[in-house]
Amino acid sequence: MKNFHISGLVDDKYRIKVTLLAISPDHAIKVFKQKYPNADDIYVIQNLFKKS
Repeated sequence: MKNFHISGLVDDKYRIKVTLLAISPDHAIKVFKQKYPNADDIYVIQNLFKKS
């Protein structure tokens, strides 16, 4: 399992960013939707500039 940073707009007012443990980005989004069922504009924040 990996950590994923998920961002979503809740109630068209609040941008919530959380770190979730999930198997894949799709699974992380599903977990976020379960936690915040009225969230919109949900996306995964990836660290593209991470040094190896």
